[in-house]
Amino acid sequence: MRSTLMQPVRTLGRIVVGPRQVRNGYARIVAAANGAGRIELYDVGSGAWTDAQDTCTFDEVWSGPAVFDARYLTDVS
Repeated sequence: MRSTLMQPVRTLGRIVVGPRQVRNGYARIVAAANGAGRIELYDVGSGAWTDAQDTCTFDEVWSGPAVFDARYLTDVS
């Protein structure tokens, strides 16, 4: 007997987790081209997502409360 498991398509920029509230801002985890994850923070001033550059951890994003505001759910980067 054979079975096939479906794998999600790993595309660059696909939102994996988030947005979630972390500290005083919002963060999300997005897929990288190789299937790894990258953390991005929302910049309120510019209205864009930017690379977190080691200012936030994956644990913080995973454990943060979900945000259901449309401003933070769209991909504006």
